[in-house]
Amino acid sequence: MPVVDALVGKGWRVRYLCQEDLPVAAISSRQRWLARLIRLPGVAKVGHRQQLLGALAERLHMGWFAAQTARNEGFTAVHLHDPWLGLGFWLGLKALRLRDVRWGVTEHGFGCYSRATHEDGLTQGPRLQRWLRRMEAATLGAANWVIAPTQLALDQLARDLALPFNPKHWSVIPHAAPQMAVLDRIEARKQLGWPLNGFHVLGVGRLVPLKRFDILVAACASLASRYPALHLHLLGDGDRSSLQQMADAAGFGDRLHFAVVDDVLPYLSAADAYASTSVTESFGLANFEAMLVGLPCICTAVGGVPEVMGRGAWLIPVDQDVLADALEQLMCKTELRQALSARAVVQAERAPKLTWVTDRYVELFHR
Repeated sequence: MPVVDALVGKGWRVRYLCQEDLPVAAISSRQRWLARLIRLPGVAKVGHRQQLLGALAERLHMGWFAAQTARNEGFTAVHLHDPWLGLGFWLGLKALRLRDVRWGVTEHGFGCYSRATHEDGLTQGPRLQRWLRRMEAATLGAANWVIAPTQLALDQLARDLALPFNPKHWSVIPHAAPQMAVLDRIEARKQLGWPLNGFHVLGVGRLVPLKRFDILVAACASLASRYPALHLHLLGDGDRSSLQQMADAAGFGDRLHFAVVDDVLPYLSAADAYASTSVTESFGLANFEAMLVGLPCICTAVGGVPEVMGRGAWLIPVDQDVLADALEQLMCKTELRQALSARAVVQAERAPKLTWVTDRYVELFHR
């Protein structure tokens, strides 16, 4: 949305299209078609295939609706936020014979979209994966531009799609550094109701297997008996039960805290350290924001994280023991926390600003 607002400030007419914009009748029609499709042989009674078909139908429908909106409202550039949306738009483009609309796709995951959706729970077998990747390669080949937030993500995308090199219409546009005014730590803790003298570790992200919060909870629980002031705060939506049970079994349950919030700044301001245990990240926006406020950051060196965080974070493998050792060192060594914080500030100063990022999008739309 900051980029959308900046484009409007430059005189562009921008509409951000989302599911809520779909007419009720169109949604009902899609649901009726989907109800018929999931009864087909090979799909009926196979839960993961039904889920995948539902996701594909929703994305293709939304892409088609974007093509209709571009025709009806006279838009000249359309940017889709995944290749399945792009495929729906491309099909709509052909069916509606739109010749003066340029379009492109962002690949937000690390690697191709079929891989990202599979890792995120939309199970796909080898044959279906091959078909989806061919479809994705064709869609990206038809687009006027393809972007990813890191060079590492773009290179992995080419490998996943078995391309010998990155095509010329592919480019990197990172996320812009948001304006973040850090609050006073003590005041932030009072506002959140945190113990003022505790050591507070923060994790941010959806509570899904990919984020491996089980490693973070287990690492903190292993230190709990020796460090009674240690608290872990997880910000994100999802199933908390397994993580809470793990913490309860280790006697750490009353020091594990969950929240779902719109504004993470008070939490970033109040924390002593930030930890990310994800097994895949294209960019890692939560890591990025923690670094921008100067928090000592421990992050798994996966996906595009090394490119984004650089020396601004302590990069580790996805390993519980290594993480526990790093957290213990941070708790015990004030000078180490200060050094990591200083490195985060230096790296944050190199982060791209909103004006630069917006100009890159303008170049794409004009090119």
